[in-house]
Amino acid sequence: MPDADAESAIRGATRRVGRVVAWLAVLASPLLTIAGLVVLQPAGVPPLRDGGAPAPAASPEGWAEMYVRAWLSATRDDSAELEVFYPPGMKSQRAAGTQVPVDTAVVSATSPAPGVWSVVVVGDVLVLQPDGKRRASLLCAQVAMAGTGDAYVATSLPSPVACPGTLGVAVLAYDEVTDPAGPIGQSVAGFLGAYLAGQGQLDRFVSPGASLGLPKPAPFAAVQVAEVRTHEKFEPGQAARPVDGTVIHSLTHARGWDATGQNTPVDYALTLIARAGRWEINRIDPAPLIAGR
Repeated sequence: MPDADAESAIRGATRRVGRVVAWLAVLASPLLTIAGLVVLQPAGVPPLRDGGAPAPAASPEGWAEMYVRAWLSATRDDSAELEVFYPPGMKSQRAAGTQVPVDTAVVSATSPAPGVWSVVVVGDVLVLQPDGKRRASLLCAQVAMAGTGDAYVATSLPSPVACPGTLGVAVLAYDEVTDPAGPIGQSVAGFLGAYLAGQGQLDRFVSPGASLGLPKPAPFAAVQVAEVRTHEKFEPGQAARPVDGTVIHSLTHARGWDATGQNTPVDYALTLIARAGRWEINRIDPAPLIAGR
């Protein structure tokens, strides 16, 4: 049977993609999940803002995500999920297993009028191809919702729209290359080893009073620094013995190695402060410095 073959293929896909397993778990009890979303809505709804302003905290982003997942998952044999969100919804004509949402996320949410929301949701979807293989693709859909803050309903089926574009490579403001074996490089490497792999005491590399909680469990077994760049320039000799209180901003490219020997590239934008002749990490910056800003 074709549908049986498709379902077998999807079971294989779920073993390869952990997020699909999580999605199927959600689908196993959609009504309970939906009820939970309703229960968790705040009792009071903040005033709405006109002119397409960002929707308030009570806006139905999570509800819209569930709706798009149900829409992408609906088949000619089962559209019950879709009808929970949009009762008059058209019946899907897709065969089972030909389209599977792997993950979804809200791109934007606006409130064009009181009690009305427009939410754009992006979905990571596995789509069956003519050659029998499944290809991952991104699909953005605009969802129109009406509600009162504690109950919502879709006013139409999702509308596929253009996804946000991607800009070119950002030019960062870290022009100076630092010797990984030098004072700055050693401080950064020691910090990342303690922070990401639990190697050594983190306090040795962190400024007094800095608040840097450790990731638990440690994501890696070892860390290797590939390159350290800084925004500020130091003449020979100054970097070896900086004046206390001197501040520098660095960007580090590194690789984290797990217990199986596999590695993942990571970047860290850090602020360092000199104390007692050495460099200490003061904070993990929220974003790297952009050139010209």
